[in-house]
Amino acid sequence: MKYAFISGSESGLAKASIKKLSEAGFTVFCADIAYKENKQEGNLHYIKMDITKDDDIIAALNYVKKVTDKVDIVSNFAGIVILGSLVELPIKSLDKIMSINLLGTYKVNAVFFPLVQNAGGRMINISSEYGKICGIPFHGYYGISKHALETYNESLRRELVGSGVKVICIRPGAFKTNMQAGVTKQFDEMVANTKMYKAQLTKMQGMMADELGKAKPTEIFVKVYMKAVLSKKPKRYYKVNNSFKMKMLNLMPEGMTDWVFKSYFD
Repeated sequence: MKYAFISGSESGLAKASIKKLSEAGFTVFCADIAYKENKQEGNLHYIKMDITKDDDIIAALNYVKKVTDKVDIVSNFAGIVILGSLVELPIKSLDKIMSINLLGTYKVNAVFFPLVQNAGGRMINISSEYGKICGIPFHGYYGISKHALETYNESLRRELVGSGVKVICIRPGAFKTNMQAGVTKQFDEMVANTKMYKAQLTKMQGMMADELGKAKPTEIFVKVYMKAVLSKKPKRYYKVNNSFKMKMLNLMPEGMTDWVFKSYFD
């Protein structure tokens, strides 16, 4: 029997991945703040867990340990997007996104590590294409959290060489999930509420809509995710549906990238 622990299990990418894991014969522990109580349905265990609360993570571990002493896969899908100016939003905004996108992943992996080591398993961390691209105006909160996650992932992977545990990072672009719909809503609210950048954000709306319009079905992500799960020799990183425009911005000299964004502010 193989076991997987999935945080943020009600997200679109997680739900599609859990379905495939279940079909592949995994018993899956699905952890999310959305559940009202713990329950089991077949080979799926639903665990109420707020990833920002240490006691909830420990309680989830104790639940899993009643079923098994090993976990083959730990994947952290829990994540949020916060759009807005780094000088306009409340300072608690960075605390909030880091507590979920970075610290949540770190804490779950640290707590579940003994069970993953028992299985000689894998930690598959869900980053983003924003984890490696340049800083994008009004996307700073998300970019900061994902760049930090990438550094964490890289450090963890190198620490665990020889432990029997593989550490893998996936960098998805846009997919057709509730998160993408939420990004559109946030951007509209940002345009309506900004005091300093209304003209600039209005100009950027078209670019944002174009990028979100390239969102792909979740099945495309799942194919890549299952490669990370099942491949005998998985890659250190997997990219899936990353934006061509974002790639080109990253390849430009820094001064040229600055010039591109400055064009939105003139």
